[in-house]
Amino acid sequence: MINFLSRVVMSVSGFVATIALTRTLGQERYGTYVVVLSVLAWVAIAGELGLPQAIRKRVSESDEGNYVVTGVLAQFGLFAVVAVCLWIARPYLNEFMEIEATWILILMLSVRLGIGFVRAILDGQLLVHVSSVLSPVEWTSRSIVQVVLVLSGFGIAGAFAGYVVGAIVAIAIGAYFVEIPRRKPSRRDFFRLRSYAQFSWLGSIKGRTFMSMDTIILAVFVSNSLIAVYEVAWNLASLFAIFGNSIRQTLFPEMSKLSSEGSSDGEIAGLLRVSLAYAGLFIIPGLVGAAIVGDVVLTVYGSGFETGYYILLILTFARLLYGYMGQFLTTIDAIDRPDLTFRINAVFVVVNLVLNVLLTWQFGWYGAAAATTASAGIGLLLGYYYANHVVDVVVPIAEIGKQCLAAGTMAGIVFFGRAVIGESLPIVVVLVGVGAGVYFVALFGLSQEFRTTVRENMPFPIPFFAPK
Repeated sequence: MINFLSRVVMSVSGFVATIALTRTLGQERYGTYVVVLSVLAWVAIAGELGLPQAIRKRVSESDEGNYVVTGVLAQFGLFAVVAVCLWIARPYLNEFMEIEATWILILMLSVRLGIGFVRAILDGQLLVHVSSVLSPVEWTSRSIVQVVLVLSGFGIAGAFAGYVVGAIVAIAIGAYFVEIPRRKPSRRDFFRLRSYAQFSWLGSIKGRTFMSMDTIILAVFVSNSLIAVYEVAWNLASLFAIFGNSIRQTLFPEMSKLSSEGSSDGEIAGLLRVSLAYAGLFIIPGLVGAAIVGDVVLTVYGSGFETGYYILLILTFARLLYGYMGQFLTTIDAIDRPDLTFRINAVFVVVNLVLNVLLTWQFGWYGAAAATTASAGIGLLLGYYYANHVVDVVVPIAEIGKQCLAAGTMAGIVFFGRAVIGESLPIVVVLVGVGAGVYFVALFGLSQEFRTTVRENMPFPIPFFAPK
């Protein structure tokens, strides 16, 4: 719950900042900012090479190694190599990004790697609640600095400065809670990190491929203004997926600990079933709601953004598929089978890249969105196939069906309200709130499992939620 609420705060602050940036910078300059962030995301993969995932896994195990100091040394070495390569390639990078920003890119890379490293350590030490708080701290700090600087006339430079400041604040806070083992790092520690990272690095590429391969390819075929609209639609779609991401981040160290202690596969399978039952809790109604009022919601970003309506629907469906896929891959990784996720990720990356190039070339941004969705669907099928080989997978079809039914009830109310009351932005905002309430009330009535989950996780007893 702490992880989810942290992501909500992070999303809200990012939502507000995005509105300020799009309205102040305009579509073209905001699109340039998005392209720089996409390049950063890709070079960060080279700066990590699966190291954060390996650190999170090894730290979470019942082991005597010192993976904190070992990880610091490895991370610094990787950053140094990538930074030198970026500086050498700066003429080509600046031309691609359409801005002289390589030195800024290197600075942003350093803080991005730093915050990722700290989060990995905290997750591995079962401090997911602390790690989770770093996200809203980072995004809120970033958003405040960005809005202040951009509105003060610093333009896109203010957006970059906010990114750096937000990460530094989060790193300082997170580092305070990191527990550093007193044991000396050994060659064995390096070996165990490498043994996991040699497979997990492709997971980073898979995640980044899903998040921004389409943006990179779009930068070749369309203008930055269209990329800005596409990115806004993607951010909205991602907003609905935060609860599923919270489940993944929270359950991974728990599953990993159970696996390293030799616990039965039944316990891990039970956690996987729970994750599948609630992965779509928010994104299923989010997809339905986007179909009904998404065109109006997009206008909050400014004139012209409503053209991303169909892109929003396609990308939200892609996030739904990817969310379920992620639950399977998290389970496989947690039981120390990164070789299996390596196979899935390899197929995902190749399919995503090929489809993005071909479909974007032929159909523009609709092709990019379709490529992202298709690769997520293939990844989901492969994730289920391989997960079923290592644990007894039970898909809670009944619970997912009840979420869909509750979302259908919500859809009827919101559609009727828009048709009768009106479709101005203030009215739609109210309808969104009403629809969310209808969805959860309907689901509470339909699902006994949901009622039990809510009751067991309430901080204090409430008569309405008490069992009969």
